Amino acid sequence: MSLESDVDIERYFELRAIGRQADALDLYNNKITGKYPDTGQRTLLIRYFRSHDPRFQLILRDNLVNLAERIIARTTYIISLLTKEIDTVDLSDAYSVIKMVEGLLSVISPDRYVAIAFAEKYVRYAKSLDFRHPQMERTAELIRLYVTDTIESVQEFKKEKEEKRKQHANRQIQNKKQQANFDLSKIIFSQTDIDKILISNTITRTEDIVISYCLKYWYLINDPAFEKTVFLFSRKYRTHNHDIFQAIKNGRLHSWKDEEILNAVLANVVTGYYYNISGDLYIQRIWARLKASAQMTEIPTTVPEITRRVSVKRKKRPAIVRPPKVQKPVIPFKQKKTELHKPVPHLPRAPLFVPNSIADMIKKLTGKTYTVYKDLFFKSIRQSIRNTLTSAINRKGTMFDDKQNKAEDIVYAFLFAHYNDPYQKWNDTTEQKAVQELGFHIQAIEPIITSWVKNNQ
Repeated sequence: MSLESDVDIERYFELRAIGRQADALDLYNNKITGKYPDTGQRTLLIRYFRSHDPRFQLILRDNLVNLAERIIARTTYIISLLTKEIDTVDLSDAYSVIKMVEGLLSVISPDRYVAIAFAEKYVRYAKSLDFRHPQMERTAELIRLYVTDTIESVQEFKKEKEEKRKQHANRQIQNKKQQANFDLSKIIFSQTDIDKILISNTITRTEDIVISYCLKYWYLINDPAFEKTVFLFSRKYRTHNHDIFQAIKNGRLHSWKDEEILNAVLANVVTGYYYNISGDLYIQRIWARLKASAQMTEIPTTVPEITRRVSVKRKKRPAIVRPPKVQKPVIPFKQKKTELHKPVPHLPRAPLFVPNSIADMIKKLTGKTYTVYKDLFFKSIRQSIRNTLTSAINRKGTMFDDKQNKAEDIVYAFLFAHYNDPYQKWNDTTEQKAVQELGFHIQAIEPIITSWVKNNQ
C-alpha cells in the first residue's frame, strides 16, 4: 500500500472504462469498501481521484492511518485472547493444559498443524507491535508441544488412561480364566472373612451404609489377600462389595478428595435414583467428624451411635441376608474337596448408579473422557433448544407471542444449573411443568444435547 495512491481505486476505474462493470462492482464491494468503511470518506476518495483533485492524497493518508489503527486494534485483541491464560496455566496439571489448549484450538482451526502456523504468525505480530510478545511466544510453544504430544503431564495423563484400559482388559481375561479354573461353589469363607467384608445388617440408611463401608475398607486397600477375598465373595454371592472396595482403593491411591471417594462409594451402594442434598451434606459432615476423631484409628464394625440414631428416622430397607456362620477353615483354590459347603443365599445386588449430568451426556455422545465443551455449549445451545421447542409445540398459538422465548429461557437455565449435576432429572421438575404450561411438550432433554453434539462436531 502507498500513501500516494491506491491501486484498487485505479483498477476500479480501469475496469469500468473497458466495460467490465460486474468486475468493477465486485472490486468495489469486496476490497475498497473494506479498506474505507466510512461512506462519506469513500465517496470523496472516488470523486477526487476521478477529477485529479490534489486533496485525494490528503484524504487517502487520513483513511490509511485509520485503517492501520483498526488492524492494530484487531491484532492486539487476538493476541490478548490467545494469551489471557498463559500466565496462570500449570503445566503439571494435565487437565488444565488440555482444557486451555483445546479451547484455543477450537477458535483457531480444527486442523492442529494449521493452528501451529497461526500462533507463530501472531508471535511475529506481537514482536512487531511490542505487545505481549513473551506471552504469545509461550502460547505458541504450548500449542506446538500439545499438538506434537510432548508435554510431560499430558503424556502421563494419556499413559494413565491407557494403563487403566489395559488393566481393565487384563482383569476381564483373568476373570474368564478363573471361571474356567475353579468352581466358585467350592470356595468356603470363614466367619472372620465374612465379618471383615460385610457391614451390620441393622444399618439400613443409604448414607450410613456408605460411611460404614468406608470405615471398614479404608485401611485395607493395601492388603492383597483381603482384596482377593472380597473379589471372590462378590463373585460367588453377586454383591457390590468388590466394586465398593475398588472405589475406595482407586480414590485413595490417586489422592482423591474424601467427598469424591464418598460419592464413588455411593454410586455403588445406591438403589435406583438418588437425589438428596441433605443426605450428601450428612455424609460429608459425619465422615469429617469420624476422621477427626479417634474412631478412625481402628476399623469399627458398626456405625457410631450418632449415625445410628439419625438413621432410624428413615424407612428401613429389607435386611441384607448374611451367610450362616461356619467353623470350617478356608479351602485353598487348588485343593480338591468333594464336600460342598451349604449354599449361601445370593445377596441383593443394587443397580449400578449412572451419573446423568449434562456434562456426562456430552462426554458420552462425543466419546471424550474429559470436558472442554462448557463455554462452547452455552454459546451455541439455544439453537438446538429452539429447534426442539418448535417440533414439540402442542398448542394453537401465534407466532408473534413470546411464549417460545420464555420456554427457551427456562430450558437454558435448567441446563446451566445442572451442567455438572450427576443426579440431574428433567421429568416431573418445575421447569418441565412450566414449559408444558407454555404449550411445549418436552419429554426429555437428551434430544437437545444430541442435536447440539451433531451440529458442533
